[in-house]
Amino acid sequence: MPRVTEKKRQLARQLLDPVAWGERYLRNRDGSQRNYWPHQVEDLRCPKTSIIHLDGRAVGKTCALSTDVLHFAFTHRGAQGLIAAPHQGHLDTIIEEIEFQIDANDELAASVAVGGQGRPKIVRKPYFRIEFTNNTVLYFRPAGAYGDAFRSLHVERVWVDEGAWLSEKAWRALRQCLKAKGVLRIYSTPNGLRDTTYYRLTLSPNWKVFRWPSWLNPTWSAEREAELVEFYGGRETAGWQHEVAGEHGKPSYGAFNVEYLNLCRVEAHDYQKVVITGDALLGCDSEKAIFDRLEMLLNLGPQDGTFWIGGDLGYTNDPTEIVVFQETQGEERRRVKLVLRVHMEHVAYPHIADVLALLDRYYAPMGIGVDKGGNGLAVIQELTTLDKFRVLNLEARLHGYDFGGAITVAEKDGQPLKKRAKEHMTSLINRALQRRELLLPIDDIEIEDQFTTHTYTLVGGNVIYSKGNDHIVDAVRCAMLVRDQKRLDQIEEIVPTITPVLTDPIFW
Repeated sequence: MPRVTEKKRQLARQLLDPVAWGERYLRNRDGSQRNYWPHQVEDLRCPKTSIIHLDGRAVGKTCALSTDVLHFAFTHRGAQGLIAAPHQGHLDTIIEEIEFQIDANDELAASVAVGGQGRPKIVRKPYFRIEFTNNTVLYFRPAGAYGDAFRSLHVERVWVDEGAWLSEKAWRALRQCLKAKGVLRIYSTPNGLRDTTYYRLTLSPNWKVFRWPSWLNPTWSAEREAELVEFYGGRETAGWQHEVAGEHGKPSYGAFNVEYLNLCRVEAHDYQKVVITGDALLGCDSEKAIFDRLEMLLNLGPQDGTFWIGGDLGYTNDPTEIVVFQETQGEERRRVKLVLRVHMEHVAYPHIADVLALLDRYYAPMGIGVDKGGNGLAVIQELTTLDKFRVLNLEARLHGYDFGGAITVAEKDGQPLKKRAKEHMTSLINRALQRRELLLPIDDIEIEDQFTTHTYTLVGGNVIYSKGNDHIVDAVRCAMLVRDQKRLDQIEEIVPTITPVLTDPIFW
C-alpha cells in the first residue's frame, strides 16, 4: 500500500479547506496573494447546508462567494452548481471575478475543460457556463420574474446573490433545482420587504444566519461612517439600516410592480445607450473642441417625431442619466418608447448643458424635465441665460423639478390641488406600466436592476424612497412629469418653435 507522506496530507488539508485553498490559488487584483477577513473565514468554513446572509455594502461578499464557487468546482468530480441572481447585472460582477481568477492562475486555467479548436469550455450564450476537466459544471442564471432559466437544472449546490430581490415565483423554481441534501448559500443586502421568502428564511431556526455590517471591512473609518450617515440621512433611515448595517430595519415596499414592468420590457432594435466620461473630453483645449467631441460621442442623426427628455443631473463625481422617449400613437393609446439613454460620469455641469443642447437640436423635444437639485439648477441657468444657447428658446420647454417639493396636479373650485412631486412622478410611471404605455428596452439590464430594486418606506405618513441606485429612475420620473404637464389634448395643436437645423452655427 502506498505510503501517505506528510506533504500529501498537507496538500489534502489545503484542498479540503476553502480558506487555505483560496489563499494558495487565488489572487487580489494587484497580483498579491489572497487573504481573508475573519468574517469571511467563518462563512467559508461553515459546514451548514443552509446559509443566509444579511450584508451591508463593501464587506467582501463577492470575494467569499466566488471563492466558494471555485473551490467547489476544483475539488468535486462530476458535480453541478448554480449561481443565481435576480438579474444578469448581478451575475456579471461574479463572472468577472471568476474569470479573473482563472486567468491569473495556471492551475486553475488548466482545470477548465477544453472544447473545439482547443478553446476553454466557457459558454456565454444564452447563459454563462463553465465546464471543468473533472466534469464539474457551473451554471450562471438570472432569475427574471418567474425563474424560467432555473427549471431545467438539478444541482448539488446553489449560490444566490442579492437573494432579497428574487420574486416568489423565482424562489419556487429555484428550490426545485437543488438535489436532496444539497447546499444552499444565500447572500444579500436586506431591503426591508417583509412578505418574501428571503425575509422568512432569515428568521428560520433551521438556517445559519450571517450578518455582515459594513463596518466589518478593515478599511472602515470615522470619515467613511460620517459620509454614509450624511448620504442616507441618519442612522435611523432605511438606507443606512439596509445598505450599511445589514438589518431588515423599517419595513419597505417595492416602488414599482415587477410584473407590469416585465410586460413593458420589449425588444428595441433602435435603442441606443451612450456612455460619456470625463476622460473622453481630455485634450480638448476650447469650448468648441469639447462641444465637437460631445457631438461625435453622441453620434446622432436628425430625428422626426414627438420626443420627451428627462435628466437626473449628478455632481461631477456622481453619474448623470439622460433619457429620450419617443411618443407614438398605437391602435388604442399613445405610448412612449425609450430610444436613447446617455450615461455620464465625472462630467462637469457646463458639459452636461452642452449635451442637453445637442439633444435638443437633434430631437426638438416637446419638453425637457430635469431634477433641479445638485447640478440641475446650474445646468438650467446655463441653458436659459447664456447667449450661446439662446437660439434654442428653451425657457418654455425646459423645466426643473424639486423632488422634495410639491406640484400642482389639478384645480378645483379655483384652488390648486397639489401632490408631493416624487410621489406624483412615481404614480405616473406606475400608471403607464400598468397600461403598457411605457416601453423600455429588454437588453438594458441597468434599467431592470434599478426599477426592480427601488423601494420606499413610510415615515410619519410620508413616503421616503430608497437612494443610491436610482439615477435612471429619476431621469424617467422627470420625463414622465414634463410630458404629463403638457396636456395631451393640446399636443397636436402645438407647433414646436424650434426645428433642428444642423447647418446652424454651432454655439461655443
